[in-house]
Amino acid sequence: MSILYTDIRPMIKPSGKKVISEQFEESLAQSDKLEIAVGYVSVKGLQKVDKLVEKYNIKDVKLICGMYSVDGMPSSIRNEIIRLHKKWQASGIGDLYIVRCMEYHGKLYIFWKDGKPFLSILGSANLGALDPTSRTSRQYELSKTTEDIAENQELSVFITNLLEKCCITVEKIDEIKTIYERNDLLTNIEDVFELTESSVQHFNEKENDILFHIPIKAPKYANRFSTDRKDFTSSNINVCYGNGRKGKNGKVTPRNWFETQITVSVDITREPDYPKDKPFFLVTDDGYMFEAHTTSQNNKQLTAYGNDRIFGRWIKGRLVASGLLKPFDNKDGDPDRLGMVTEEMLKQSHMTTLELHKTNEKRLGKVFKRNEKNRLDKKQWTEEPLDVWTIHFCD
Repeated sequence: MSILYTDIRPMIKPSGKKVISEQFEESLAQSDKLEIAVGYVSVKGLQKVDKLVEKYNIKDVKLICGMYSVDGMPSSIRNEIIRLHKKWQASGIGDLYIVRCMEYHGKLYIFWKDGKPFLSILGSANLGALDPTSRTSRQYELSKTTEDIAENQELSVFITNLLEKCCITVEKIDEIKTIYERNDLLTNIEDVFELTESSVQHFNEKENDILFHIPIKAPKYANRFSTDRKDFTSSNINVCYGNGRKGKNGKVTPRNWFETQITVSVDITREPDYPKDKPFFLVTDDGYMFEAHTTSQNNKQLTAYGNDRIFGRWIKGRLVASGLLKPFDNKDGDPDRLGMVTEEMLKQSHMTTLELHKTNEKRLGKVFKRNEKNRLDKKQWTEEPLDVWTIHFCD
């Protein structure tokens, strides 16, 4: 047996002793099979295990996540588990499991070679200890190893029983409630108001019968470099990947990554209750409120009023929070187009369609004057009662 430490000042590890992540990698390098059963995982922890499993050519992996059956699972972790599950299944090396019938809070790592477990790590370390985040960098964990043959066999039997009696596979992950993480990209943005949960519920209760379902057009991942218009690589949700703005001097300025509009079909814009002419408030399901409007020919573009980056911060911000999308300043910094919203991302996040629902409420808001070019003059505005609509995503 040996004690494994965390190296955090002032509790630096004793001389000659190992930290948990060091022992994990050292043992994995000697293994051909790995079993993990922890309470909580992290995105970085999952990615670290994936990297090391690939590095040491591990052919048999089982990873159990134990503490998500009651309170639910954050969307970023859910998406990373799904990604890893697909990768391991495709290569035939293993699977991930979720404890369903109880909350399992143990932390256990078992390393195998030639059909026998030769070492186990047990203690307080969840998967995040393998690659701490800024939030957990000061979190102290303590564990120990055991090389006792009987103890390792007993622990491997425990893992088998846990799998058979208490776990579901990732194919049934929809049985676990998803927790959508806070979209911080809208925090402290001018003209965006943060609402309490009870305020959002108030507006939901004021919804009337006027309702529109607006599909979001995005390319398939495999088509993200396509120049064919029907593949939607420069659709308005990905407008920054299209042509930039050409100035009077002929210089082209790239569009900001957050610049986003939603194109609405003519069948919807012709409806008599579709919002036109005046701006209106949108109340999002995740607790934000901002002004929006419909613009362009036949009012086919739906976007935030006065700042179309707000809409991008809401839509793309949710995908960033869920770990599916990487933010960029502009397309020039994204040669692999990992910041392009794809059809697969939207489906995985249940964001393929916007539901726009009018309420019976009104709120005072800004209405800007128009200049001689019919553009918004943000220096001149009046305050008027505006309609309030709720907006959320659905499949």
